Amino acid sequence: MVRKIDEKKTRRALRRLERARKAAVDSGIETPELSEWEGEFLGSLEERLEKFGSAFNDPDKGNTDDALSARQALKLREIENKAKGKARKPMSRGNGFKRKAGSPAPRSRDIHDDLDIPPEASTGPRPPAGNRRPAPETLRAGFRVIPGGGGASDD
Repeated sequence: MVRKIDEKKTRRALRRLERARKAAVDSGIETPELSEWEGEFLGSLEERLEKFGSAFNDPDKGNTDDALSARQALKLREIENKAKGKARKPMSRGNGFKRKAGSPAPRSRDIHDDLDIPPEASTGPRPPAGNRRPAPETLRAGFRVIPGGGGASDD
């Protein structure tokens, strides 16, 4: 299946390649010249654009109306920036698995929230959280009816 590429887009991509190559050659001493791979990349793009009108064939790699794929356009932009003297930033190393500032909220429930405290025990201090169990006569588990729950009918 042959894709129909607009000739204007192909010519624009070719001019862009030529400008990038010329800018890299004419660049000053402080900027590095193109590597061997980048020179081959520009040459192969130019060859494919002149022969096919597009430098890629797989529709998953970019817009089918464009002459360059998304990755090819990105690499060309990097080459243009390199020729201008704007070097590509290296990836940051990040902070790894260091603990963030502050202590996180506890991810567990307090088991004492579900217990019904008798009125005579409610005036005293709350039982300590930890490994100690409260005395069985002071706290007693209770059941609560939750409104709106259920789904079972008594029919």
